[in-house]
Amino acid sequence: MGELQGKYFQSLMIILLISMSDIVDGMVAKQAESSCKGGDIFDIAADFMVVLSIFVLWYLKQMVSAYIIFLILLSFISFVYTSFLKKKIVKNKIGKYVGAVCFLGITVIIFTRLYLKETYISVQNLTLIFISIYLIISIIENVWSITKDYFLQEKKDVGKR
Repeated sequence: MGELQGKYFQSLMIILLISMSDIVDGMVAKQAESSCKGGDIFDIAADFMVVLSIFVLWYLKQMVSAYIIFLILLSFISFVYTSFLKKKIVKNKIGKYVGAVCFLGITVIIFTRLYLKETYISVQNLTLIFISIYLIISIIENVWSITKDYFLQEKKDVGKR
Protein backbone atom coordinates (compact mmCIF):
# COMPACT_ATOMS: atom_id res chain seq x y z
CA MET A 1 0.00 0.00 0.00
CA GLY A 2 1.47 3.37 -1.05
CA GLU A 3 1.97 6.21 1.42
CA LEU A 4 -1.00 8.22 0.09
CA GLN A 5 -3.22 5.15 -0.02
CA GLY A 6 -2.13 4.33 3.55
CA LYS A 7 -3.23 7.79 4.71
CA TYR A 8 -6.65 7.34 3.09
CA PHE A 9 -6.97 3.93 4.72
CA GLN A 10 -6.09 5.44 8.12
CA SER A 11 -8.62 8.22 7.54
CA LEU A 12 -11.26 5.66 6.64
CA MET A 13 -10.55 3.70 9.83
CA ILE A 14 -10.75 6.87 11.96
CA ILE A 15 -14.10 7.85 10.40
CA LEU A 16 -15.45 4.34 10.93
CA LEU A 17 -14.30 4.38 14.58
CA ILE A 18 -15.90 7.78 15.17
CA SER A 19 -19.11 6.58 13.54
CA MET A 20 -19.18 3.33 15.52
CA SER A 21 -18.52 5.11 18.82
CA ASP A 22 -21.31 7.57 18.02
CA ILE A 23 -23.72 4.70 17.29
CA VAL A 24 -22.74 2.77 20.43
CA ASP A 25 -23.01 5.94 22.55
CA GLY A 26 -26.53 6.56 21.23
CA MET A 27 -27.59 2.97 21.80
CA VAL A 28 -26.24 2.93 25.36
CA ALA A 29 -27.93 6.24 26.20
CA LYS A 30 -31.22 4.98 24.74
CA GLN A 31 -31.02 1.64 26.59
CA ALA A 32 -30.19 3.34 29.87
CA GLU A 33 -32.89 5.93 29.15
CA SER A 34 -30.31 8.52 30.03
CA SER A 35 -29.79 11.64 28.08
CA CYS A 36 -28.48 14.94 29.28
CA LYS A 37 -28.70 18.20 27.42
CA GLY A 38 -24.96 18.82 27.79
CA GLY A 39 -24.14 15.40 26.37
CA ASP A 40 -26.48 15.92 23.43
CA ILE A 41 -24.97 19.32 22.68
CA PHE A 42 -21.42 17.95 22.95
CA ASP A 43 -22.26 15.01 20.67
CA ILE A 44 -23.79 17.24 18.00
CA ALA A 45 -20.99 19.82 18.22
CA ALA A 46 -18.32 17.09 18.02
CA ASP A 47 -19.96 15.57 14.93
CA PHE A 48 -20.19 19.01 13.35
CA MET A 49 -16.52 19.79 14.05
CA VAL A 50 -15.30 16.49 12.58
CA VAL A 51 -17.47 16.81 9.47
CA LEU A 52 -16.59 20.47 8.95
CA SER A 53 -12.87 19.79 9.46
CA ILE A 54 -12.86 17.04 6.83
CA PHE A 55 -14.69 19.14 4.26
CA VAL A 56 -12.50 22.19 4.93
CA LEU A 57 -9.41 20.00 4.44
CA TRP A 58 -10.86 18.62 1.21
CA TYR A 59 -11.68 22.18 0.08
CA LEU A 60 -8.08 23.27 0.76
CA LYS A 61 -6.91 20.28 -1.30
CA GLN A 62 -9.36 21.41 -4.03
CA MET A 63 -11.35 18.18 -3.78
CA VAL A 64 -14.70 19.85 -3.04
CA SER A 65 -16.32 23.20 -3.63
CA ALA A 66 -16.91 25.79 -0.92
CA TYR A 67 -20.70 25.40 -1.30
CA ILE A 68 -20.66 22.16 0.74
CA ILE A 69 -18.91 23.95 3.62
CA PHE A 70 -21.51 26.72 3.37
CA LEU A 71 -24.35 24.17 3.57
CA ILE A 72 -22.76 22.38 6.54
CA LEU A 73 -22.36 25.69 8.39
CA LEU A 74 -25.87 26.84 7.49
CA SER A 75 -27.34 23.52 8.62
CA PHE A 76 -25.55 23.73 11.97
CA ILE A 77 -26.42 27.41 12.46
CA SER A 78 -30.10 26.78 11.64
CA PHE A 79 -30.11 23.86 14.11
CA VAL A 80 -28.50 25.97 16.87
CA TYR A 81 -30.82 28.91 16.20
CA THR A 82 -33.94 26.71 16.16
CA SER A 83 -32.85 24.99 19.38
CA PHE A 84 -32.13 28.37 20.99
CA LEU A 85 -35.56 29.74 20.07
CA LYS A 86 -37.35 26.62 21.28
CA LYS A 87 -35.16 26.43 24.41
CA LYS A 88 -34.52 22.74 23.79
CA ILE A 89 -32.43 20.66 21.41
CA VAL A 90 -34.47 20.26 18.27
CA LYS A 91 -34.13 16.87 16.60
CA ASN A 92 -36.29 17.10 13.52
CA LYS A 93 -37.13 14.04 11.44
CA ILE A 94 -34.49 14.86 8.83
CA GLY A 95 -32.09 16.96 10.90
CA LYS A 96 -31.36 14.30 13.49
CA TYR A 97 -29.55 12.23 10.85
CA VAL A 98 -27.40 15.00 9.32
CA GLY A 99 -24.25 13.80 11.10
CA ALA A 100 -24.86 10.20 10.06
CA VAL A 101 -25.47 11.16 6.43
CA CYS A 102 -22.31 13.28 6.35
CA PHE A 103 -20.20 10.53 7.97
CA LEU A 104 -21.61 7.98 5.53
CA GLY A 105 -20.83 10.27 2.61
CA ILE A 106 -17.28 10.85 3.85
CA THR A 107 -16.82 7.08 4.24
CA VAL A 108 -18.10 6.42 0.70
CA ILE A 109 -15.80 9.09 -0.76
CA ILE A 110 -12.72 7.79 1.06
CA PHE A 111 -13.58 4.15 0.26
CA THR A 112 -14.03 4.84 -3.46
CA ARG A 113 -10.82 6.88 -3.55
CA LEU A 114 -9.02 3.89 -2.05
CA TYR A 115 -10.56 0.96 -3.86
CA LEU A 116 -12.61 2.16 -6.86
CA LYS A 117 -10.31 4.70 -8.47
CA GLU A 118 -11.99 4.47 -11.91
CA THR A 119 -15.32 5.65 -10.52
CA TYR A 120 -14.03 7.89 -7.74
CA ILE A 121 -14.96 11.26 -9.27
CA SER A 122 -18.46 10.12 -10.31
CA VAL A 123 -19.17 8.56 -6.90
CA GLN A 124 -17.78 11.62 -5.09
CA ASN A 125 -19.98 13.96 -7.15
CA LEU A 126 -23.09 11.85 -6.58
CA THR A 127 -22.31 11.60 -2.86
CA LEU A 128 -21.83 15.37 -2.59
CA ILE A 129 -25.13 15.96 -4.40
CA PHE A 130 -26.91 13.59 -2.00
CA ILE A 131 -25.32 15.25 1.06
CA SER A 132 -26.18 18.70 -0.32
CA ILE A 133 -29.82 17.81 -0.91
CA TYR A 134 -30.05 16.29 2.56
CA LEU A 135 -28.51 19.41 4.16
CA ILE A 136 -30.86 21.71 2.22
CA ILE A 137 -33.89 19.68 3.34
CA SER A 138 -32.60 19.82 6.92
CA ILE A 139 -32.20 23.61 6.72
CA ILE A 140 -35.71 23.96 5.27
CA GLU A 141 -37.06 21.74 8.05
CA ASN A 142 -35.43 23.95 10.70
CA VAL A 143 -36.70 27.17 9.09
CA TRP A 144 -40.18 25.64 8.73
CA SER A 145 -40.15 24.65 12.40
CA ILE A 146 -39.44 28.25 13.44
CA THR A 147 -41.94 29.71 10.95
CA LYS A 148 -44.70 27.28 11.92
CA ASP A 149 -44.30 28.12 15.61
CA TYR A 150 -44.32 31.84 14.81
CA PHE A 151 -47.56 31.59 12.83
CA LEU A 152 -49.21 29.40 15.46
CA GLN A 153 -48.32 31.99 18.12
CA GLU A 154 -49.67 34.79 15.91
CA LYS A 155 -52.91 32.85 15.44
CA LYS A 156 -53.26 32.41 19.22
CA ASP A 157 -52.58 36.12 19.77
CA VAL A 158 -55.21 37.11 17.18
CA GLY A 159 -57.74 34.73 18.81
CA LYS A 160 -57.20 36.42 22.20
CA ARG A 161 -58.04 39.87 20.86
